[in-house]
Amino acid sequence: MKTTDTKNILLVQTLLLFGGTVFAWSATLSQFSTFHSLYGTLFRFTDCTVPNPLTTACFYGSTAFLVALFWSVRAYQRPHPVNQRRLRNFLLFCVVFAASVVAYEAVEYYKLFGPPTSAFICTPGVSPVQSPCFTGLLFFIAAFVTAVFAARRLKSA
Repeated sequence: MKTTDTKNILLVQTLLLFGGTVFAWSATLSQFSTFHSLYGTLFRFTDCTVPNPLTTACFYGSTAFLVALFWSVRAYQRPHPVNQRRLRNFLLFCVVFAASVVAYEAVEYYKLFGPPTSAFICTPGVSPVQSPCFTGLLFFIAAFVTAVFAARRLKSA
């Protein structure tokens, strides 16, 4: 396989993760701003009508995007099959995490198991398909699929 093809796949992977990082952090920083304007602090964790962003899945998903982006940039600069395989596995974990959050949001939204306990969700009362977590899941899936192709190309090179 051509190395330019592999570099292009790694570039697409990095661009997808960059887009996901920008999207995720714009949503997360907005939540931090809202929470801080309501409570005047970021360190209040109990008796909150709006969940503290530090306790929501959005914050952890945003952090995962940032980690994956730095990892992907490094993989682009110095492609190595083992590094790419580990990034692919990390992105698989991110897909599972995001899918489980979206599933949890669906359970909460459709009230499948009783009264909602939305302390974990970023946007209570919003349809799971319209939540930032769903969009993050799509970014993670696209990056994971790209990482699978990149890992295959690097392995066969």
